[in-house]
Amino acid sequence: MDRINFKTLNIEYYENVNLSDYCTWKSGCNAQYIFYPKNINELKTLLNLKCKKYIIGNGSNTLFISLKNTIVISTKKMKSIIFDGEILKVECGASLSLVMSKCLNNGLTGFEFSTGIPGTIGGALITNAGANGGTISDNLISVSILDKNTEIELLKEEIKFEYRKSSITPNQIIIGAKFKLVKGDILKAKKNINLYLKHRNETQPVKFPSAGSVFRNPLPKFAGEIIEELGLKGLSEGDAEVSELHANYIVNKGKANPNEIFKLIEKVRKKVLQKKGIKLLNEVKIVNEK
Repeated sequence: MDRINFKTLNIEYYENVNLSDYCTWKSGCNAQYIFYPKNINELKTLLNLKCKKYIIGNGSNTLFISLKNTIVISTKKMKSIIFDGEILKVECGASLSLVMSKCLNNGLTGFEFSTGIPGTIGGALITNAGANGGTISDNLISVSILDKNTEIELLKEEIKFEYRKSSITPNQIIIGAKFKLVKGDILKAKKNINLYLKHRNETQPVKFPSAGSVFRNPLPKFAGEIIEELGLKGLSEGDAEVSELHANYIVNKGKANPNEIFKLIEKVRKKVLQKKGIKLLNEVKIVNEK
């Protein structure tokens, strides 16, 4: 990787960046390089480089423990939002909060479910993110991807969406999506959003950095309830702590490093397996390159 002359690419990048500022846990390892492509052509150029790459949106469900000879590609500047009647066409790096706001400004409803979700369109589609009774796939028409640097449009029917996951593979790089929204009662939508925010503030530890739910719910059970039943609220590792407010959240109470957060995740997983016989699966993504 060191032999590549990145300056000749004419793509915005920075060297030796600590990823604490690029994820919602506010804790992370260093990245040797981070790039900000502005469009699909710049993204294609980066994907063609002969080195390992890791793509992030808002880093809202990622724990960066270690990166080795890997460039990080941030899609934050690929955030075009276009409306054509009730059809929304949006790029991968647009934040869900921005998309929802733009929808309401255009008299369209259907994105209120995303209230409080700190991710981007791309990350939300990969994980079929959801909250408040809805998911990102509900109003989806299609997803645009790069597969071997070839642009392909996948219809919703071609993608398998399940609880907090989709059939989109790591080799299929999401570049955008289309959604079908509806003209709706914007005042009612805004009231619902306020209710969602009130509920979120009452039930989630929004005052501390976190990555949201750490574990997927082993339906019909809820991970938070299981962890709470075992008395694990307040369990800590350094400045990483199982939230006293919501047991499926691990919060950064100060200067928790990524290894402390990881150790606490594994400690909780082990105790749940030992006491309940349930193996909790991560909802967060762990990046730990050896």
